[in-house]
Amino acid sequence: MISPVWNFICTLIEYMTTFFYKTLVFLVLILGSSFSSLAQNGSELLIKANRATLERNYTQAISLYNQFIQIHPNDFRGYFNRGTTEYNAKRFSDAIESFDKTISLNPIYKEAYYYRGMCYVQRNMYTEAINDYTYVLKKDSNSVPFLKQRSEAYAANEEYDRALADLDKAVNLIKLSGDLYKRRAELKVEMKDINGAIRDYNSVEKLIPEYKMVHYIKGNLYLEVEEVEFACDEFKAALANDIVVADQPYLQYCK
Repeated sequence: MISPVWNFICTLIEYMTTFFYKTLVFLVLILGSSFSSLAQNGSELLIKANRATLERNYTQAISLYNQFIQIHPNDFRGYFNRGTTEYNAKRFSDAIESFDKTISLNPIYKEAYYYRGMCYVQRNMYTEAINDYTYVLKKDSNSVPFLKQRSEAYAANEEYDRALADLDKAVNLIKLSGDLYKRRAELKVEMKDINGAIRDYNSVEKLIPEYKMVHYIKGNLYLEVEEVEFACDEFKAALANDIVVADQPYLQYCK
């Protein structure tokens, strides 16, 4: 026969177990609802901030990214997006700090190194920029965007041979990129390799047929190597495509 005391204890245990289970379920539901609400608010903030960035309302966008970061302090996206917006707003020091935080949270996110490198270039910190691009290129040596950006940093630091080497590799990887040939031609002009520049501009003419200024540029380069007849042909082509600045050298050298 079960004693009244034991019966009371069993009833009490059953009650407490049921109460604890219901309380636990209630707390889980509350916490789940809170997390869901935070996630929704975070997504909405990102959408609004991205839209403000596209509209070039950088101050508002940065404020919205700051709100997102307060809700999700360990989500690298908030810092990265804020950094790119700060870069667009020419707040390069702030952007570097945002990219520093991005990299601390996600060390393999190469886009953060890309943009931080561009910030360093804007602040004339060329060695730091080169280090960022090199870090990624050690892992992905055929990344054309990073080769091009490192070339720019080398050129800005007057390391022209290294700049040219990076562009040579980029061109070999994407042989039909008129933009790469154009940048290499510009670099060769800086390096006084006029004939090499003309060859690259010939490629630009084929790959970017809408870029009619190339005729005026080639005309001036031909003058530098004393190829007046070729220069005149280019100035004529430039004038035929309404490049009016070609009129003066044409009248001076070709009439």
